[in-house]
Amino acid sequence: MDITITYSLRDGQKRSDQYYKQISDITDEVLAEAEHCAKTLLNSFQTYLQDTNHEALRIRSEYTFELLTLGVLWRVYAGYSLGFSRTSKRLLEWLVRQRKKIIILKPIIDLLRGVLAELILPSINNQNGRIPAPTIENLDHLLDWLAAAGDFKEEVKRLSAWRDFLTNQDPEEINKNLNTAISYAAWFDKRSMAVLGHYTPRVDQFLKKSLPSYRWREDKVFCGRQRVEYHLNMVGAEILNRTMRDRFLDTERKIVLLPPCMKAKFGGGCEATPTNFGERCAACTPDCRVHQVTQLGKKYGFDVLIMGPELSAFSDNKKAKSTMDSSVGIIGASCPLTNVTGGWETRDLGVPAQGILLDYCGCPWHWDLGRGLSTDINFNQLLRLLDIKD
Repeated sequence: MDITITYSLRDGQKRSDQYYKQISDITDEVLAEAEHCAKTLLNSFQTYLQDTNHEALRIRSEYTFELLTLGVLWRVYAGYSLGFSRTSKRLLEWLVRQRKKIIILKPIIDLLRGVLAELILPSINNQNGRIPAPTIENLDHLLDWLAAAGDFKEEVKRLSAWRDFLTNQDPEEINKNLNTAISYAAWFDKRSMAVLGHYTPRVDQFLKKSLPSYRWREDKVFCGRQRVEYHLNMVGAEILNRTMRDRFLDTERKIVLLPPCMKAKFGGGCEATPTNFGERCAACTPDCRVHQVTQLGKKYGFDVLIMGPELSAFSDNKKAKSTMDSSVGIIGASCPLTNVTGGWETRDLGVPAQGILLDYCGCPWHWDLGRGLSTDINFNQLLRLLDIKD
């Protein structure tokens, strides 16, 4: 049975082992291309961060990924962020904040966000295909649009540093540097499609046939991501894993966080018990993949917990944050569109993390609406991340 809704790391095979070989290879290629086409720009940005004491320098590949993210998001969204008003931005951002603060009102706020986003966000179905001039003004339009959409919080945080860097330059230099990011992204679009496109075979079909029914839904922008955004986040997850690898392996305790869509039972049948961080499997269903990962944890000495549907075990959980430190390492499982965000969030909390992608999507909240398709991960990759030889 073909279970592909938008992407599948299995590509018709029983397991996704081949994907993990290919993602490593193309990540090497992506990083090498940046040194060829954007070395001077990356050097200048790192010098700026040092000179301004903006932050302690991170590993260079993280800045490479940020530059690629800037270029990809510019090519995908900048064309219809033009003309987006600051008033609309503030209203939608306020709703996002209220959604996190007042959990009981989440359904009502989500409804309002869906309605307002449909009315005042330039529609992702009406992209004019035009890439606007590479100026600070248009970068501001893009960042405003991304912030208002509500699904790009971590991206906006990081790209804002690039915006500050660019404002110190004259218009000609700004044009040159933004064009470098855009050209790098154009190369990536073509190359990633050749290497990773067979893992995202149904994205375009989903956008054409299914996304129109998401009108008035607050997750329309999230579910409307383009194929290149899947590929971007696949490479991004690999880059973040590499940058945090040594710190993760040095941690004393390992926790694997699984999404609820990996449960065998989505509704009232699951007997998992709540904790400060998420639910703990109660072993109610032997063939449940959450149960099977939990059994691996008992065998090899790592903990397993189930995140809530928001896939945010720590960012909005003060009690969980207070007990987290660098002695704990996290492995987070999710689809490509959320894995990088989770990696950025945990790193900002000082928690070394590794990401593992779901082999395919299927949750009832976004993809298999109202039903739900139990998802899965590659157990071999999980053990590799944990440095366990089975």
